[in-house]
Amino acid sequence: MFNQKTIDVLTQINGITNSVILKYPTTVAVSESQDIMVNLDISNLDKDQFPDIGLKDSLGDFLALIKLFPDERDVEIEGNTINVSQDSNSSCYITDNIALMDAYDKDPEQFTKTESAPSVASFDITVDDIKNIKSATGVFKDLSEVIFTSQDGDMKISLGATNKFNAKSNTYSVTKPAQTSKEFEIKIPVDNFKMLPVSDYTVEVKYNSARDSYRILMINKSLEGFKILMSVKV
Repeated sequence: MFNQKTIDVLTQINGITNSVILKYPTTVAVSESQDIMVNLDISNLDKDQFPDIGLKDSLGDFLALIKLFPDERDVEIEGNTINVSQDSNSSCYITDNIALMDAYDKDPEQFTKTESAPSVASFDITVDDIKNIKSATGVFKDLSEVIFTSQDGDMKISLGATNKFNAKSNTYSVTKPAQTSKEFEIKIPVDNFKMLPVSDYTVEVKYNSARDSYRILMINKSLEGFKILMSVKV
């Protein structure tokens, strides 16, 4: 239970939120601002099932505790108590009341519904793309948004600040070939982009014509069942 692969992925999710209800087989995590959601199919990582575990402001502490014990650890869950032991070392960890964590109790069905919605753009983003954009945010600290611009069959991902009065500003962009059916410009906060786990993704931009609204769906290309859903601004 909670093997190294699971711990590694949960550690990446911890960069998005420190509060989560761990569920088997599928855990859905949400950021504090509620504008980033992560779908993780734990059954693809670990075949050991476990009951729901509430961690309010304590995912990081829970992971740090598990890392104190080698892979040969014994983990037993009784109610809201997790007992971890290995040889002469042991620990008792008290989890949080799930009934008091409504804000973090999300339904995986939201991902299913979003995936079924029409896409107006689809493109790939690589590990190097994400690393480079994150590095650029450290250089251009005055740019507060990551802007996605669909134009002429390409997707331009750029750093910008659309609320700046000065038309001239620093810039950094990556242009990716894309399959598009609509020209648009959407943006997310730089801080949200910096939370993204570094990996290769297929990115789909979903559009709801009735609401004239967009969402970004990122599907991890190396880990089945790992998806990220992001709210955007236009």
